[in-house]
Amino acid sequence: MSIIELNTGNCQNCYKCIRNCPLKAIRFKEGRATVIDDECILCGTCVDVCPQNAKFVKSQRQQVKDLLTQGERVYVSVAPSYTAYYNIDFPTLSATLKKMGFAGVEETAIGANEVSREYSHLLIDGQMGNIIVTACSSVVMLVERHYPELIKYLAPVASPMMAHAKLMRETYGNDIKVVFLGPCIAKKEEAADRLAGGYVDYAITFSGLEEWMQKDGIQFSETPDPEAVGVLNPVSRLYPKPFGIIQTISERLFKQKYRKVSVDGISDCIELFDTLKNDDSIQGLFIEANVCKGGCLGGPVLRSKHKNPHLSQFNLDDDPMEYDDTPAATTRNAFSHPRVFANRSAQRPQPTEEDIRRILATIGKHSPEDELNCGSCGYPSCRAKAVAVFQGKADIHMCLPYFRQQAENMSNTVLEFSPNGILVFDSEQRLLDMNPTAEIMLGLEKKDWLGELPPVFYGETDFEDARAEEKVKVKKITIDDKFCEQTILFVKQHGMYLVFIKDISEEESRKQELAGLREHTVSIAQKVIEKQMTVAQEIASLLGETTAETKVALTKLKKSMEEQNK
Repeated sequence: MSIIELNTGNCQNCYKCIRNCPLKAIRFKEGRATVIDDECILCGTCVDVCPQNAKFVKSQRQQVKDLLTQGERVYVSVAPSYTAYYNIDFPTLSATLKKMGFAGVEETAIGANEVSREYSHLLIDGQMGNIIVTACSSVVMLVERHYPELIKYLAPVASPMMAHAKLMRETYGNDIKVVFLGPCIAKKEEAADRLAGGYVDYAITFSGLEEWMQKDGIQFSETPDPEAVGVLNPVSRLYPKPFGIIQTISERLFKQKYRKVSVDGISDCIELFDTLKNDDSIQGLFIEANVCKGGCLGGPVLRSKHKNPHLSQFNLDDDPMEYDDTPAATTRNAFSHPRVFANRSAQRPQPTEEDIRRILATIGKHSPEDELNCGSCGYPSCRAKAVAVFQGKADIHMCLPYFRQQAENMSNTVLEFSPNGILVFDSEQRLLDMNPTAEIMLGLEKKDWLGELPPVFYGETDFEDARAEEKVKVKKITIDDKFCEQTILFVKQHGMYLVFIKDISEEESRKQELAGLREHTVSIAQKVIEKQMTVAQEIASLLGETTAETKVALTKLKKSMEEQNK
């Protein structure tokens, strides 16, 4: 299931998503970037950085609305970071959601209570070498898909979302539908993952709910829900912030075998996991890991809202939580739900050194000195890019320096061997460059006139006209008895003039020859016409005389016949 999708019409081949994706889980093919689902951990970075809004998170809002329309009993599990996004209290949010048709609303922190209890048991048991907290869906995906060697360290405990959903089903009936509301897009994947528990039907984001309300004209309720349910231990609401999970566990449990470690941010997580992967001697760590910087308070949806995770912590710490005296019914149930994990790492073919060198050679990199490692393609090194090309993740044509050099070489070749004179001037009409043909045609040497206006262009008004009118100016000129066609255009985006001079002397000679030939032909035609007219007149004259004589003879014959008849 693709959670992040692409608007192909918007992608402009800038490679920014690849440059910023910490795992390079993006395939670039046929001029378009697409997310590689089995490598992506749904951190949302590519959505954040895309300047063209070409990537978007697939919404499940309509599916949730369909459940409500069908009359299903739909319950909502609300992540505690709602305070950072909406700036309202829970009773107000609860009343609003119930007004929209949801049967019940509870805080995910209820499940967090049970999860913390399970973590406490793991600490007491002390059987795991290291314990990686599994509350963050992206962390679980990171380990399963990129660090399968560390699966043994994943705490076999469900996330607060899934734990809470299970508790709600046990309380309100297994036939209910459960929707998670939070700041995380990775929860959509967890909801669909049967190994994660399968207790959540859909996950929608805070922004998704906000769009829903705006589209349907729904306002936040002015009357708080008097039946809003709280949690027995309000400290569970600290889960969204760094060190928040550790704060929910008794300090004394960390004085036995495990040392507490909190990391937030994908780069820090990768750095720590690389260390654990390469050094089995590191043991006794209880690791609270969050892929998002600032924990859930820095999740994709909150980042898009430009919420600062450090300031958002105040919303958690300062919340008066006046409604905590009414615990949710679900907290009365015992929780037991171990989480199951699997090795989901993608098995990509690995190139040999010969393969890498062959790929690099196709883009002009024949030695290590040719490898600029500029990162413009999105990969940290030319070799990493070559590996991606071999695996079908990258396009060989993504090397910008190489193709820029190719374009420059082609441009230089065109300038060098063009039969036309080509000159480049800056916006002040100072010579920047000219090709050999122009030097010959104008009788100038480039080195003598760089930064100056050659005399042949003194008083030339087409420069300013081309700039002012934004049109190409073409006219015929004469240079040393040669007929030439001069074209001047102003390239606005570069602030430069381009001048093309084409020798049209042969064309003009041919035109003159053709003009002479046409005049000669016309002259001959006129003579023929005149001669024909003369002949016609002579013929007409002869015909006239003959006709007259014939008429006279016939008249005489007629009269003679008439006289004889008398």
